[in-house]
Amino acid sequence: MTEQGRLAYLPMPVVVDAAYASRLQEVGLPERRYRFSQPCVEGACSQWTGEGCAVIDHVLDDPPDDARAPDARETRPGTLPTCAIRRDCRWFAQRGAAACGACPTIVADIGGTATYRRPG
Repeated sequence: MTEQGRLAYLPMPVVVDAAYASRLQEVGLPERRYRFSQPCVEGACSQWTGEGCAVIDHVLDDPPDDARAPDARETRPGTLPTCAIRRDCRWFAQRGAAACGACPTIVADIGGTATYRRPG
């Protein structure tokens, strides 16, 4: 997490084992400083809509007026940041370059109570 509240990209994936997770916990909640990824489990996830991930759809389609996420026109494929997980990224597969534009702004835990869950 940068001082501006955006996520920075890592050039290579980092595997988080129990020892590493313990070290991260020693300096506070890691979810406030990092966003962790894992392969999409589709229907086994509460964010799965039956067709895709509700998180990226919510961020791109229904953001608050003061936090409009960039769209695909603003993030052209030739300008995408280096990303260690893009080839396996559910959000990129689902929404393309627009997901890459919004990705650094999405943090798992910023201390609030909001969660992304599909309606119903």
